[in-house]
Amino acid sequence: MYERGGKVWTGDNGWGLVFLEKDWDNSRLPQDLVEEAGLLATNFQLLEDSERGKLAGYISKEDTISFIVDTQEIANHAKNISVFLACEANDWLSNEGIENNTWKLSQNPEGLSILDISIKEIGLGNKFSFKYKTSDGTWLHPPDFIPCREEKILGASNFIFSKNRTGKDIFRFEIIESSDLSPVKKWASLRPKNMGFSQGANCGKFRLFAPRAQSVNLIFEKHSGEHSSIAMSMGSDDVWEITTEIDLDTQAYLYEVTHAFKGRNKSHFTKKILDPYAKACVGRDGPGLLITENKNESPTKDQFVAPEAKDMVIVEAHIRDLLQNAPYDLTNSERLGFEGLKKWLSSEDCYLRKLGVNTIELQPVQQFDARSKKEYHWGYMPVNYFSPAAEYSSCPTKSHQEFEDLIKALHEAGIAVVLDVVYNHMGIPNHLLNLDREIYLKTDSLGRLTNHSGCGNDLECEAGPVKQLIIDSLKYWVKHFKVDGFRFDLGELLGIELLKEIETELRELNPRIVLIAEPWSFRGRLPEKMNQTGYSLWSDRCRESLLSFVKGEGDQIENISALIKGKLDHENLFPWQSIHYNESHDDYAFIDRIATGVPNGGMQPNQTAVKEAQLAMAILLLSPGIPMISAGQDFLRSKKGIRNTYQNGDVNALDYRRLSQFENFATEIRSLIKFRLSTRGQFTRPSTFQDCYYENISMIENDTLGMKIRHKSSNEEFLFLCNPTKKKLLLSLPDDWKKKELIFPSSIEITETSYLEPSEYRLLVRKV
Repeated sequence: MYERGGKVWTGDNGWGLVFLEKDWDNSRLPQDLVEEAGLLATNFQLLEDSERGKLAGYISKEDTISFIVDTQEIANHAKNISVFLACEANDWLSNEGIENNTWKLSQNPEGLSILDISIKEIGLGNKFSFKYKTSDGTWLHPPDFIPCREEKILGASNFIFSKNRTGKDIFRFEIIESSDLSPVKKWASLRPKNMGFSQGANCGKFRLFAPRAQSVNLIFEKHSGEHSSIAMSMGSDDVWEITTEIDLDTQAYLYEVTHAFKGRNKSHFTKKILDPYAKACVGRDGPGLLITENKNESPTKDQFVAPEAKDMVIVEAHIRDLLQNAPYDLTNSERLGFEGLKKWLSSEDCYLRKLGVNTIELQPVQQFDARSKKEYHWGYMPVNYFSPAAEYSSCPTKSHQEFEDLIKALHEAGIAVVLDVVYNHMGIPNHLLNLDREIYLKTDSLGRLTNHSGCGNDLECEAGPVKQLIIDSLKYWVKHFKVDGFRFDLGELLGIELLKEIETELRELNPRIVLIAEPWSFRGRLPEKMNQTGYSLWSDRCRESLLSFVKGEGDQIENISALIKGKLDHENLFPWQSIHYNESHDDYAFIDRIATGVPNGGMQPNQTAVKEAQLAMAILLLSPGIPMISAGQDFLRSKKGIRNTYQNGDVNALDYRRLSQFENFATEIRSLIKFRLSTRGQFTRPSTFQDCYYENISMIENDTLGMKIRHKSSNEEFLFLCNPTKKKLLLSLPDDWKKKELIFPSSIEITETSYLEPSEYRLLVRKV
């Protein structure tokens, strides 16, 4: 299977080159990389051996390497000179000099200088560095745009030989540039309505916004395998549309879009495109699937009401990570998606039920760019914003219904559903790129795609058509699937104005809609005035402050005191505007960060690391704001010290054996969650900063923390104490706390004279 990776180079002659990490062994041309570079392309051609050799410095067949230098390059340098191969096998020519013909290249009839030598003879293995030197002592450097080079020191680079790159790794392609010079500003403010497929009595209407296309055809694919094509017409609103009868045998469809372009031999470019508004699809390439509604069947009413923002406790989870090792009777197919999770939820022993959270944040379920059902994928490379991922369904035609059933099952379990959505960039194939690059994607002053997402492109979220696409898709998930909210990946790229419009539109459908944003991108952070909206923002301050505090790194008392008061993120107007967490999908597992330097790290943490993790979780779950834990964090999930595990399915899969291995830890976390959601624990869930009273108390050590807390409507006062130091401390309670009750930790008894061990905490309560 071809893996994404390599490099795209573009020249100024209408051609470009694709350099792959290894030889090409796939029937699909390397369009993916070209699209990632923001280009349209055609006429892919594998380079001839001689052409490839002149760029990479070699070609190889079986066990023989042909080292190649373009003779013209030598001639341009000087006449009547020779060129020699230099590498570790000849000590880079430093001892032998350049008179040894063993390493001398000879001219062939094609005008190239070549040296054929076996891999065994050179004796440097399957990967090594090399370079060329002329007889007058001049080094010949490799081109700076090729990936098979290394730069040891500034200005001195070498070629790299790899057995995986023998000559079938470089493609030439024609670069397509639009010949339509119509300014895109003409359409930037438009808000095209009623896009995609809509069902009539015995017919269907299809609408596609591609105002600069030359022509658009609707392609039908029937169950029988037959195809038909119908030309669409441009309407007065610059939307291509057609109303046609829908054959009951019709299942799938695509749009065939033709654009004018600047090319050598053609005047147009045609591409089959998945409908951006398709409600279901077969996979990343399409086709889209027709979802029809039975008008005689009344929809099932979902009476579930999501908790208020202040009352949420969130678990972030990936469907396959939950299911791969789930201790429940599931088929291999069920462990891949929606049906398996729905089935497991029917059991009272389901992990999510026993954890006790009231909200789940699902990593992306909108159709992403997996190349097969078996490929592990986090979902953050979307190709369609309306379709539930076909890879999570038993079959693509059932994805819509199976996801709907899963939402119902979660609601029946008392769990609200927040979807992690990615409206800042597109995956591959980039159907919007092929639909209209300039309208849908953000470009710089030179016409290149911007990349503030770090994923190759950014959506043009200031354009009307893009805004409408995003809002239409969000409203669809609320209306048709009854999801309870959204978390916006790299929300800064959407911009505050679009985020505010989203809030307005969605609250008309559901006044309790949950809105969460990741407040940063590689461009910057959302402005402070986001606190005037109903969004809650991820708090990286919480993550880093907790880690430093429990590990005793730096003075964090002030930050942790602020966290316990809900005021760590000082720009917030309300406590619930912060999502507090210390682990998420794209972080290290928290136990791995704590157990750095411990033998086997987080996989087998020592008691000190476990106590530090428990202290951090206690502070997290007893503090105002919205706590979010990563699935498995309650039983010290480890990712083997790897940070970015987006391709590591086995590493990400939850190991439920750790529930028994760290039973006391897991029990304590679940007890903390239960307490937080109880009436007694209301001081952890204030609506405003004025709902609770706080008083810092003096402790023996400056690095320790003690705080009295009382909710204004309660007749109980709580005392929270913690010791992040490495010292055992005598616990001296205030005089008015002689009559008290210990709530946490539940495994410890408190006496008149007791101690706070290193990394221990206490939550006490008394009547007032």
